[in-house]
Order: sequence, then structure tokens, then C-alpha cells
Amino acid sequence: MPFSLSSVNLATLAIGSFLYGMYYVLFAISMYLLLRRHTATNPSRKAASALKSVVFLSAIVLFLVVTGHWTMIVYRAFLAFISFQNGCESEPFYLDNARLTYRALNTLLSASIVIGDALIIYRLWVVWTRSKSVIAFPVCSLVAFAVGSGISTRLIENRKTVFADKWLTATTMLTLLNNIYCTALISWKIWFTTKFSIASDENNLRKFLAILVESAGIYAVWVILFSVTYETNSNLASFFLETTPAVVGIVNALIHTRVGLGWTSEPNQGPPTQLIFAGPSMSVEGRE
Repeated sequence: MPFSLSSVNLATLAIGSFLYGMYYVLFAISMYLLLRRHTATNPSRKAASALKSVVFLSAIVLFLVVTGHWTMIVYRAFLAFISFQNGCESEPFYLDNARLTYRALNTLLSASIVIGDALIIYRLWVVWTRSKSVIAFPVCSLVAFAVGSGISTRLIENRKTVFADKWLTATTMLTLLNNIYCTALISWKIWFTTKFSIASDENNLRKFLAILVESAGIYAVWVILFSVTYETNSNLASFFLETTPAVVGIVNALIHTRVGLGWTSEPNQGPPTQLIFAGPSMSVEGRE
């Protein structure tokens, strides 16, 4: 029995709120740990200086975008089940792709994915000692995603069904490839590093590698589930799509939490991202 759009959106409201709650807690914990680590590694630093960090600022912007997206889901639910036609016609409300609230929802969705992908590209850039050639593909992929998402949002207004949007399929594949590429190269670099790192640092790096792969796996599974349901024209695709920002937030907050715990560097030494190599160049440092 196919799921109705109304029931799927009710599920999105309930489970999406749960996922957002998880993200909210993880975000608060990760920000506290990052600030504490920022001052602990160098007592002369002030906590306010952490606000200049690319990762810290991006995490805050991502939180605001995900919060805005969740707020829009709640607002649209009130409109559909209470205000629109006295709550008796929620299905036509959710089928109307030309509504301003729907365009705003899609814009916030795209923004959250762009920020999330940009963060993992930044991690790749830091881990690979700021190599421009390594990040060339994901940067191009991210730009293509942003352009494709803009076109998709523009065209969907004139279509009766979201399942006719081939741009959505293309952008989904772009973000999936982007995350697989970045995670694979970061994982390989960390794995290679642990072979030559000192013993006390090896466990920290392996812990970070584990959470990085697990987090990327969560996001990849979510994207694949959306792709499968979308290609089979199932309304469940809406559920996986609209809960994606919260999942992106959770994935990034998990990684930030591990950074704050110091699982990416030597205990109580150096900046948040420090990879130690054997050979003439003994260390490569990157500040997040």
C-alpha cells in the first residue's frame, strides 16, 4: 500500500523533530568541547578567538540553516493540517510546489548540503596539507551541485510532481560522489599516517578514522535510501529528503565532537588537527 503524502509529512514532522533534537544536543556538546580544546592547547588564547575558525563559523551557520529548515517543516505542517482548508485538505497543500514555503524549504535544504560538503572538503584540504589538486574534483562537484539545486528549485514550481525533476537526481549523485571521494582520501591519509605515528597518537587517529567512516556511512545510506525511493516514485522520498539537513548536522557534529575530544592529534599538544609523519618533514599541521 503506497504511503500518502500527508502521512509521510506527519512522519517527517515527528522523526525530523527527533533528529533535530539529537543534532541540537550534539551541536551544543561539540561547540563546548571545541572551545575548551581551543583554550586548553594554548592558555593565552581567548575563547572568542575560536570564532575566527573556519570550522567553528561554518558549524554555527550550518546550525542556523538546519534550525531554519526544521522550523519551516513545523510551520508547513501547521498550515497543512490546521490553516489550509480548515485542515481538511492537507494533500493538495503538499502537492503545491509553487508555494513560497516549499521554495524556502528547498533553498534551506540545498544550503545545508552545500555547507556540509564544504566542511568535508575543508577537512580533506587540511589533511592533505592544503593540496589544491586533491580538492579540485570535490570543489567542482560542489559548484555543480549548487548550480543544479538552484535550477531544480526554479523549475519544480511549474511541475505537477517532484518525480519529474531530473536535476534532483543529478544533484543527489553529486553530493554522494563528493562525500565518498573526500571520505576515502581522508581515510587513506589517516591510515597511512598511523603507520608512522607515535604510539600515543595512533589510537586517537584510529578513533577519528572510525567515526569519520561511520559518519560518512550514515549520510551515504540516507542519500541512497532517498535515491531508491525517488526513482521508484515513492512518497517516502519526501521523508528522506526533508530529514537530510538534520542528518548532515548530526554527521558534522559527531566529527566536531571527536575533534573537541582530541582524537585527531596528540593529547594536550598542538592545534586541533595535527598529523605526524616520519621522514624529513616530521609534522603537518592544520588549524580548524
